[in-house]
Amino acid sequence: FSQRATVVLPSAGGIRGCGNPKQRAQVTLEALLSTQSTLLVGDTHTLKALEPLPTPDRHWLRSGVIKVASGTTFLPGTVQYAGVTLRTMGKQ
Repeated sequence: FSQRATVVLPSAGGIRGCGNPKQRAQVTLEALLSTQSTLLVGDTHTLKALEPLPTPDRHWLRSGVIKVASGTTFLPGTVQYAGVTLRTMGKQ
């Protein structure tokens, strides 16, 4: 966030409680595309439900963090989305 960074929290209108991962994934994908996001922060259920980017060779995503379990420790494992390596977070 050192230069011209913006945090985008996509609208969750119509989602009740935690919603279902497919709903959250659709809102996340729309936000990634419309804001040209470079960082993705989310949970493992949403990530698994995310559809591939429509133009995988033309996106801005560079990194991110995915919550895979309770806890706030950065874990040694990583996951992939759109060819980008995302860090994982949770309890060891």
